[in-house]
Amino acid sequence: MRKLALGLAAALALVGGALTSCSSTGATGASTSPEDAAAKLKNQTITLVVPFDPGGGYDAYARMLAPKLGHELGATVIVENKPGAGGILATNEAVHAKPDGKTLVLLNGPGHLGAAIAKTNGVLYDAKTMSYIGQISSEPDVLVTSKSSGIASEDDISGKRFAATGPGSNEYIDAVVLNQLLGMKNQVVTGFASSNEASLNVIQGNVELHSRSLGSQQPGINSGDLKPVLVIGQNTGENEIKGVDNLVDVVKEDQKELATLHTKLISSGRLIAAPPGMDPGTLQVIRDAFERVMTDKAFVKAAADAKRPVHYASGNDVQKLVNDVMGSPQEYVNLITKAYMG
Repeated sequence: MRKLALGLAAALALVGGALTSCSSTGATGASTSPEDAAAKLKNQTITLVVPFDPGGGYDAYARMLAPKLGHELGATVIVENKPGAGGILATNEAVHAKPDGKTLVLLNGPGHLGAAIAKTNGVLYDAKTMSYIGQISSEPDVLVTSKSSGIASEDDISGKRFAATGPGSNEYIDAVVLNQLLGMKNQVVTGFASSNEASLNVIQGNVELHSRSLGSQQPGINSGDLKPVLVIGQNTGENEIKGVDNLVDVVKEDQKELATLHTKLISSGRLIAAPPGMDPGTLQVIRDAFERVMTDKAFVKAAADAKRPVHYASGNDVQKLVNDVMGSPQEYVNLITKAYMG
């Protein structure tokens, strides 16, 4: 028995040492210095996965970023489009890739985190554990109506109809959240083939309200066909939404926490991430390279000229936002789950 006890103690000591080593250095083993990490990435091919079809806004941001990030890392960054299930399929694949810095993914923050909060079918990852590189852009959602609707502000929207493609879309989620936070029972009309079709039905007066990103609403606002009623998310200062109330400012005091959480969800924007368990040195090298691109004045100007504004946030700031949103109280979890279930 004494020999058995000594043997067991020795085995436990070895396991404990191994666990201590893993916990202090990350899942990839011994921590790599930034210098060694940079050398390992040099001349390598890095894949930036876009979980959407070519030609859209996410694809445009990725192709704008890829050559600049590659230059900063001394590597080649290629863009690979992998659409499907609203980005969930590609995210699942990226999450389970080797965390060596050679696989990055461009995420739709609200969709990525919303699906994780609601634990929708197909989500095979813990959003908190991903290695976040940073945020490339963020824009609020804007609730709009037609110029002829007679709706002047959020005070006039009770009893109206929201247009949405279907449950789980930003427009549907916003409608569910607004109904709850503003104490309304508005109908959500679904079945539109696309957000553009939903917007057209608002312009035609078939439905009264539609919420989606500022960039998507801008053409209609600029032409005068659509009128902004409410900002949902962090106001990034664009002239088109100045003077329009923000959701956080119009809800009652007992709904402020939920409104703030929803603002964070919507404002998560477009995120660059890598698989969980990335070596800290490698993660820092990529974060630093990303920051240099995002803060380069020439890059920011070129992005603005291309109508793709940059709103940079660091990897640490993104991680904090993700932790806050994923740690939401059950009331908000239930609200987002309802928006996905329909």
